[in-house]
Amino acid sequence: MLGLPVLGDAVEFAVQKESAEPKVVLYVEDDPVNVILMQAIFEQRPGLSLVVALDGQQALEIATTLRPALLLLDLRLPDCNGADLLPVLQRKPGYAGLNAVAVTAEPHYRVARTGFCELWAKPLNIAHTLERLDLLVAA
Repeated sequence: MLGLPVLGDAVEFAVQKESAEPKVVLYVEDDPVNVILMQAIFEQRPGLSLVVALDGQQALEIATTLRPALLLLDLRLPDCNGADLLPVLQRKPGYAGLNAVAVTAEPHYRVARTGFCELWAKPLNIAHTLERLDLLVAA
């Protein structure tokens, strides 16, 4: 015998996988249109759950209890710059080393040495965003 799973094992595995808790992504964004767009994108990924903070202060409050798999930060927030917020979040328990993406209308922003792993330029390319979500959350 090769030790291959029998049908019963495969079905059981599929059921366990479908019932797994969704991975959480924290999105810090104050523009309602951008939030609606991101929510629509996340509807394409039922294994992911989007939590939105409308400003830096709310993100810091949420960070006390939330353990996301990925951070998405707008750079222009009403109370701070997302680039300044990122290192503060990364000092929270469970946030160090977490992948973070700058989601911004500033396409020339350079992420090198900022703590962001990449930049998603607004308006978002939906196919690219879905592809990157899959890769970054799995990492």
